[in-house]
Amino acid sequence: MERESLGTRFKRFLLLVVILAVVVFIVVVTQRLSDDALALLVGLAAGLAAMTPALVLLGTLWRRQEQRLQERFAQPVNNATAPPVIVVAPPMLPGYTPQRQNTWDTNSLWAAGSTERKFTVVGGEQ
Repeated sequence: MERESLGTRFKRFLLLVVILAVVVFIVVVTQRLSDDALALLVGLAAGLAAMTPALVLLGTLWRRQEQRLQERFAQPVNNATAPPVIVVAPPMLPGYTPQRQNTWDTNSLWAAGSTERKFTVVGGEQ
């Protein structure tokens, strides 16, 4: 017969000691607390027990979603499907150059420029 390793036996011993300590703690606490305090602890334990399956389910779903996202972003991106977007800035307003002193009359700057804006879409054909 093969003998168990020392680590396995030590873990089993520690588990037994922890279980025994918890049982002794519960007996001592239940003898010293009032009925109202015991009712509160029992309600708290029941609430935690009822909440545990939902937390396990949410944790499992979250891990699956993270794995799906990692798999999706790990795949190489096909650049042929979406062309790059290039934005060209329009020229500056007339009369608004860095050499001109800053005036607080902004209406004169806007009135000097044209009111119509022109846009050109490049490569929009599909």
